[in-house]
Amino acid sequence: MSALTKKQLTVIDDLFNSAGDESTVLQKHKISRKLWNDWLSVKDFTDEIAARMEAAKRRSRIILSQHAPFAAAKLVELCQSENQETSRKAVLDILNLQTNQPEILSQISNSPLPSLDAKTASKLLAALADDKP
Repeated sequence: MSALTKKQLTVIDDLFNSAGDESTVLQKHKISRKLWNDWLSVKDFTDEIAARMEAAKRRSRIILSQHAPFAAAKLVELCQSENQETSRKAVLDILNLQTNQPEILSQISNSPLPSLDAKTASKLLAALADDKP
């Protein structure tokens, strides 16, 4: 049983459904800024918001993990672009993916990806060599 009122739960629902537009939600439900701040000092209220934020992050990670193999394949494909800037950016994105997102990289490494042929590898190395800090 939740310690929150039906109104508090409705406000939280609307907050998440309105992309976090606090002012609009407060106006819609005729909630004063003082009452809102009072609610924000209640542990059950902030715990509910935190739980919903975690659920949203979890859903986002699931969606990203489902599309990671496609994104990786597309980046490898873009490395073969005739446009040198596109190719260079794709190479940098692959390198950033490897260094900044190890959990996504591990998901990608468990999925079949197109093999890197000699021409693509050569372009990757050339793009890296051309990259000036």
